[in-house]
Amino acid sequence: MNRLRLLLLEDLDKEATQLISFLESNSYEVIRAHNSLEAEKEIKNRFFDVIILDIMIDGKPEGIELAQRLNRQGVDIPFLFLTSMQSKAVFDEAKLTNPMVYLLKPYNELELLYSLELAIESCYQQSNSISFNEKSAVISPSYLFIKKKRSVVKVDVDSINFVEVKEKYCSITCADGSYLIKLSLTKLKEILGETDFRQVHRNYVINIKKVREIYFEDNLIILEDGNQIPFSERYKNAFIKDNTIFR
Repeated sequence: MNRLRLLLLEDLDKEATQLISFLESNSYEVIRAHNSLEAEKEIKNRFFDVIILDIMIDGKPEGIELAQRLNRQGVDIPFLFLTSMQSKAVFDEAKLTNPMVYLLKPYNELELLYSLELAIESCYQQSNSISFNEKSAVISPSYLFIKKKRSVVKVDVDSINFVEVKEKYCSITCADGSYLIKLSLTKLKEILGETDFRQVHRNYVINIKKVREIYFEDNLIILEDGNQIPFSERYKNAFIKDNTIFR
């Protein structure tokens, strides 16, 4: 599991400290920038999942100006404004930068968390795939963003050992734990692709990079973590056909 990395543009130390403490307690890794120049430098040197921008930095609308520059540069990171500015003129100018959300201070904690989730959802265009339901996820080509209690966790697809179907859900098992999402196995297979992930049973998909041993006669696959996965005849024949070494 990887924590979501968030860039915070905030010049006031007290407000920044409180916000960072809250976000880190909800599974975010927070990098703070004191001004827009620091923020731009961080964006060039690191990958961020989402950005929170204060508008007024040292008495200047640096948050809006930064958003404008990021748009011109084609930086595709979802961002939201968190500000004490209630001016309609400021709001209209900020709106032109296409933020995901415009929130006013003092912020409501749950509203902020949900706004961050919606920003991630909108960025990956996974409409209605993430909600307040714990068993849900937003999917990108490299990560699963999975809702867990009051936070979102980022699961690296390469870290997945296997997927097991459990009624209407898929249980995703990684080295650091398991996650339950309400998503069909067909859809999950489509996202994961067939390069590293293969279905070996009606209820199982494995990461072939995590295989330690295969017992064809016993219809059994042993993964590196010790898990034993059944290998049905239907999928075993297709597996052998696709891998010339076993013919």
